[in-house]
Amino acid sequence: MALCACLFLHQHAVADTPPHRIAFAISGGASKGAYEAGLNWAFVKLIRQETEHRDTTLLGTFRPFELSAMAGASAGGINTLLSGLSWCVRPEAEGGFANRIDDNIFRYVWLLPDINDLLPARPDSPVYRDDDAVLSRSGLYRAAEFLREKWRSPSFRRNCRVPLGVTVTRVVPEALLAGDVEVENQRFAIPFELSVRDDTTVSFQFNPSDYLGTLDHSTILLPQEAAVSDFAIVDSAIMDAVLTTSAFPVAFGRKRLSYCRLAARYMEEAAPLTPAATPQPQWQCPEGYELDRAEFADGGLFDNLPIGLARVLAEDRVDVPRDALPVSYVYLDPNRTRYQQPKTRKFEACYGANPPAACDQMEYSFSSESSMLLGALGSARRYELYRELTSDRWAYNLSSLSYELADSLAESTNPSDCNNELPFFEGKLDCSQALRYAGRLLEIAYDRTEASITSPFSVQKLARHGLAKRCHETRAETELSVQALCVVDYAAYRRVLAQRLSRLVDRLPGQDENLAQRIRKAALAMENDRILRVTSRGAPITGTLLEDFGAFLELKFREYDYYTGIYDAVISASKITCELHFSMRYLPDEFKKCWDGLAADYAQAIALQDDARGSYVFAMLAKAEFGATGGMAFAYEPMPEQDRDMQIIHVGLAKTLEVERARAAGLGQRSVEVEFFEFLKAEGFSPTPTEDNVEPLLTQIMSNPELWAYELTRRFTDRLMYLEKEAERIVAEREPDPDKRPDSWSTMLGATSLALRAGTYRYHPFEFSPSTAPADWIWRNVIPYEVAFDAVQGDFQVVWQPTWSLSPRDLLGVRGTLGIAQGLLGGDSIDSQGNYIGAGLDYTRLTEGTVFSSWGMTPTYYHLFNPPQGVSRDTFGGDVHVGLLANRLRLGLGARDFNNAGDTWFLLIGFPDIPGIFYWLTR
Repeated sequence: MALCACLFLHQHAVADTPPHRIAFAISGGASKGAYEAGLNWAFVKLIRQETEHRDTTLLGTFRPFELSAMAGASAGGINTLLSGLSWCVRPEAEGGFANRIDDNIFRYVWLLPDINDLLPARPDSPVYRDDDAVLSRSGLYRAAEFLREKWRSPSFRRNCRVPLGVTVTRVVPEALLAGDVEVENQRFAIPFELSVRDDTTVSFQFNPSDYLGTLDHSTILLPQEAAVSDFAIVDSAIMDAVLTTSAFPVAFGRKRLSYCRLAARYMEEAAPLTPAATPQPQWQCPEGYELDRAEFADGGLFDNLPIGLARVLAEDRVDVPRDALPVSYVYLDPNRTRYQQPKTRKFEACYGANPPAACDQMEYSFSSESSMLLGALGSARRYELYRELTSDRWAYNLSSLSYELADSLAESTNPSDCNNELPFFEGKLDCSQALRYAGRLLEIAYDRTEASITSPFSVQKLARHGLAKRCHETRAETELSVQALCVVDYAAYRRVLAQRLSRLVDRLPGQDENLAQRIRKAALAMENDRILRVTSRGAPITGTLLEDFGAFLELKFREYDYYTGIYDAVISASKITCELHFSMRYLPDEFKKCWDGLAADYAQAIALQDDARGSYVFAMLAKAEFGATGGMAFAYEPMPEQDRDMQIIHVGLAKTLEVERARAAGLGQRSVEVEFFEFLKAEGFSPTPTEDNVEPLLTQIMSNPELWAYELTRRFTDRLMYLEKEAERIVAEREPDPDKRPDSWSTMLGATSLALRAGTYRYHPFEFSPSTAPADWIWRNVIPYEVAFDAVQGDFQVVWQPTWSLSPRDLLGVRGTLGIAQGLLGGDSIDSQGNYIGAGLDYTRLTEGTVFSSWGMTPTYYHLFNPPQGVSRDTFGGDVHVGLLANRLRLGLGARDFNNAGDTWFLLIGFPDIPGIFYWLTR
């Protein structure tokens, strides 16, 4: 089966024909969920097409499709539920809800979350709920209510049934005794089943006896209400599971779930994270399970792509027929790209012709040693994927073994033909080529009840061997050379292919016994032909900016990503379908015609032409990817009417790719975010107004793109500190004795917040004290902005400095100084006998660096309170200064009296932002 399972030709099914079973696995990715929403909607829409449609490209008839399972993690968990609802809904004309490209549940749910709701300007905003962490779930709860209304409406196909599953991470590992060994686990799967009642509304339930593969300790069940005995799951439990799988630590608050676990010898938790861990009495579990309650978070932490869970739900069902076709798995991957992503290599000299000897030496710095820990975190997210795909379950696909044998024979020094073993072709083919075509035909046979037979296959030879039946020529118009339409007996063809592969493997030099054994095992069961198809992305998306949170900044960003997902669904599906029929290597012209034709058919099937914005984005993407070769011309010849917002985003993202390539080549260190936001500003991009008419965060970012992180950092750190103070209050109520309370992290978080705010600080048009302390903190404008020490005279200074921002890099300040002579070290200078005040006009020019942050000058008028005999009370002096370490350190060299510089010169070491230091370190 190819990804062409997503084709729209769901018709002409022969009675009792086994359906083509498809299962989806959807990874997480924060705001990349908008891209996945478009990708996911397009696939489900294509395989759900109910109306008959004549395939003008490949001809033939696809099998009826069955959605066998959906499994997801994090944002993919949300799309899993949406996919189940979208699969079972009736067509709109028959009473179902809207499921169009411009109006569907995927689009609604993923266009809803916005940074202005996710991260409000105030840390105590009413938008936050009691169970929120840094980000608010208000938008997700609105989406949950929207979905609940949908599945309670009589809008679905009777008897539709789809197994669904999400992964979650237990905050405190669960420990049990396996024999006499204590083992721990944090990765858990939650399966549930969506089914349509007789009244055409949706219900959820799960009977573990129907899914034997779920009977393990890493699978937990949602409990049922005590009065219910039919394994029914209440709506609120479903929504809790979906919200929990997307509860990324720190961002979204973890959730406490009541759940059912297989009875076993569990170790009692020594110290649960919160004391209220007692299960609620209104729940009950199936026989053999026990009720428990614990806290869970994002499922992507240990299993970000649950293909294993999808396989269990699709294949380990007791009602799967013995003659069922193998399952085709589709991995919706937002990270795999069809374009080359720049990669920066360290130590380029080590890759040259004469690398330095040091390249072979190991170094043990903190950075190099700790890099393993960071790598371990990344590997943990994909370890379950690694374990699943390297298992024997995926080693015996007969088509894949045919391709593997073809590669091995191609490398052989004694090439030969396979005409005797594979007598299915019009002419002679070399053995490797024949094997590749033979493997493809098996996949086509699984995919179609009636397949188009194309070159180099011979219809007569296939029929003579009893493998092709009911063949007939077609008079349908097509640009491809289709010999005939035939019913391929997939079971008979599989037996023949397995026998012939067993003979051919003996030709390999050295007798590859491993490959031979795998071919023999593959022949034993058709289910071994399960296959994984992976989607790919053809262009950058906003969802990859800001550490995968970029699309949340703007509604139009999410729209662009959504349409990009639809584009990639069409391109990926059509490509893999055509690869089965026409070799890109041997029949490139036929392949290109097929790809272009099928892509046009798929675009029409999802009614792309009815969405002006979607059509324009599709056209831009197709022209950028295929325009140089004239491919996909149906999309951009003629070009649809311009959508200025989408064009700005598209070109801006292309420029970020150029920046990444320049950085990889060592030609600059410019941030891709700065490049993108500056381009938006230059092109006059207009952010979407907020519902409450508050200035959108993107507008603030675009006002000074180089300091784009300032407002995000401000909101983030304010909310962190708010949560920490709330935690201290709760802990104090739990434990009256201060000596028994756990240590607070306030000071550490305060120091971290200070560092983050200092590194991203943005100067406002006017500030009495340009400090990192919150603007509404009253002491911000009372406490001196800076303290400084004179390394020459020993004086101590306190400074207030109201500041105007003339431009993103130019500052003008009025610097008021109170100097205390001999305040620190003492000294013998004549000027040190009296204290003084100073009033200066400061000019500062900011740089792009963090270490060397600024430079400037400050001409200053000084007044001495008690000058010595013969010394002027009023003098004119000043200094030149530099700012270091994000302007947290100021060095000034000057004199208090230019007429007597030899006796009044000074070297000031200043520490700005005293209000910020005091505020953040005393939280």
